[in-house]
Parts: sequence; structure tokens; C-alpha cells
Amino acid sequence: MTFRVRSCRLAILALLVLPACVAAEQPAAPKVEFPFRENDHLVIMGSSSTGIGIWPKTIQFLLSTRHPELKVRSTRHTAATFAQGLDKVDQWLLDSKPTIVIFNFGGNDANGGEKGLPGFKANIDKMVAKVKDAGARPILMTHQSGDVRKAGKEALARRKLYAEELIAHAREKSYPVIDTHHPLEDLQAAGQKDDEAYTILKDSIHLTDAAYIAWGYYLYERCHPPARESTATLTAKGEVTASTRCKISDVKTDADGLSFTRADEVLPILPPIALPPRRQVPLEKLSPYLLKVTGLPAGHYEIRVEGKPVGTVEAKALAEGVNLNSVLLDSKHPAPWEALAKDLWAGKQVEQVGKTMWKFEVRRSGKE
Repeated sequence: MTFRVRSCRLAILALLVLPACVAAEQPAAPKVEFPFRENDHLVIMGSSSTGIGIWPKTIQFLLSTRHPELKVRSTRHTAATFAQGLDKVDQWLLDSKPTIVIFNFGGNDANGGEKGLPGFKANIDKMVAKVKDAGARPILMTHQSGDVRKAGKEALARRKLYAEELIAHAREKSYPVIDTHHPLEDLQAAGQKDDEAYTILKDSIHLTDAAYIAWGYYLYERCHPPARESTATLTAKGEVTASTRCKISDVKTDADGLSFTRADEVLPILPPIALPPRRQVPLEKLSPYLLKVTGLPAGHYEIRVEGKPVGTVEAKALAEGVNLNSVLLDSKHPAPWEALAKDLWAGKQVEQVGKTMWKFEVRRSGKE
């Protein structure tokens, strides 16, 4: 649905008098097919949230762990607005030589209010044209939402207006666009409904670390990535009946359970810093690190990796299959692969970090 300025303004004013938990009608961004290709150099051009770097690190982490074969690398450049970016974009393109560019401007542009919208759209067109002329593939992305208690009604309304006008303009011009503004808006509403003190903001505009992680997950989800689960299926007798993107070897069984070595081709693990609420962010959906063991006697079984606890689950759950990330989140144990995750978070590729082979143990627990 394309919003004109007046109708968009009215919708925003209406939103501000609605309870936080009520969803407003939103302009749908067109679907973006998974845009990343082998050896892509992703350049993110944006404002201070790009400079802070947590959501860019999140998208790089997700690409490196779920799609290591693509060997995508990323660089980021910062300016406050599209207009200021225009003064620098030629040098950015010359220095970085991107193959794909994501724009993250708009939060500061929104300070121009309705009068600034024509210039905002004109600057979008100029930036997109420059990226295309450089031979790269541009993607627009909406800027952040916020918490009205910290951002203020007027500022938050302007940001929403600019996000929706960006989506509408992208639709009109057939630019690829990904909407992360409305998911972040919904995150604030849902989180505040669960806990009145919840906020996605650190100050009046910048997000908390956990909310920036959510932003990266929303971006990745809306890139519509192909499935990248890692699945191991075994029987209590030690038979490997199925495996996806991993190899199972050295299986041993005894009266208490079994052990085996798992070599992973992909690593759908979670980022090693503060995570957002599981209910509102697709952490587990986009992190399918799966284990299935059939035929175990009834009871509880502890899963350990490299001797470190992941969590305890029932035989019935193991027979149906468990997501190791879900087990970790439930147990609140540190991830056994935390050191590796930190290396990947720092920007290394899977092939650079070395160890992607783990010894697993599934043993009967004393818990009944």
C-alpha cells in the first residue's frame, strides 16, 4: 500500500494515541529475494547506528555461520544523512569497491519533517544511481523505531513517517527495500506489554545492544535466506540415520547413552553477546542446530559438547529432535562454542577459526 504524505501523517497521529500493544496498519515492503552471492563485498552505508556496528556485525555473523561457502565480507561507512553521504559516496565506492550496498540512513534525515521529504527522496535516487553506476547492487533499509518515552512523540512520528515514505518511494522506483522499522516498533510494543520498563533504546535514538541484535536478525530474515540447518539423527544403538550439513563419526554407545563426533559444515549458532527477547525475535527459527536421538529409554538426558553442558532434555524430546540453541537458552549455560562464536563475531570466516568438530555426549541424567 503506497502512502501519500497527508495520509501517512494522519496514520502516524492516530498511532500515537493508540495503546503500545495495538498494531497499526503498515505499508508492506516488497519481498527481497536472498541477495548475497559468492565472494560478495557487502558495504553498509549509514548513520551512527551503522558506526556503532552491532547490527552490521550481526548480519555478517549470520552470513558467515549459515553461508560460509559464500565468503561474504563486509565494510561500513558512516555519515549522518543521505545528503551527507552523497558528499562521501564517491570516495567510499572507490575505496571499498562493493558488489552489494545496504543503505541505513533516515533516522537523522527525519529531522527535516514533511518539508524535507522531497529532498530526502531525491537524495535516495542519487545515492542509488551512484551505487548502480559503480556496478554494485543497492538495497534500501528502513531506519530504527524507538520508545516514545525516550525519543519523544514528535521525533518518533517523524521517523515513522520517513520510514514509510522510504518504503513507498522504493516501491514506486522498484528499488529493493527491507523494512526493519516496523519489526522494531513491534518489538518495543510487545516487550513493553510484557514488562512496562522494557525499552529498545539506550538514549533518544540509539538502540540497546540486544535491540541491535534483533535488527540484524530482522534484516537477515527479510532477505529470505535459503534453509541452512545442521541436523544430526542417530539411534540409541549408534546408527547414523540422517545428517544434513554435518558429518557424524566415532559413535560409541553404553548403558547410559552415547557419544559421537560431529563435524559441522555450517554453524547456525547464536551471537556471543546480549540477546533480545526470544518471543519477539526469530533467534531459534534462524538458528536450527538440530539433534535427534531415537530409541532411548524414558528419562532425562544431559547433552554435553566438549565436556561442557548444553542442557538436559527428556528422551521423548530427543526422539522428536531438539534445537541445541533452544536447549542452551532454556538452560542458560554458556555455549560450549563460545570462543569460536567470539572469533566469528570479530569478523573471521568459518574457515579461519579452525575448530568446527565437536565431541557430543548424550547421557542419562539423575533427574527424573
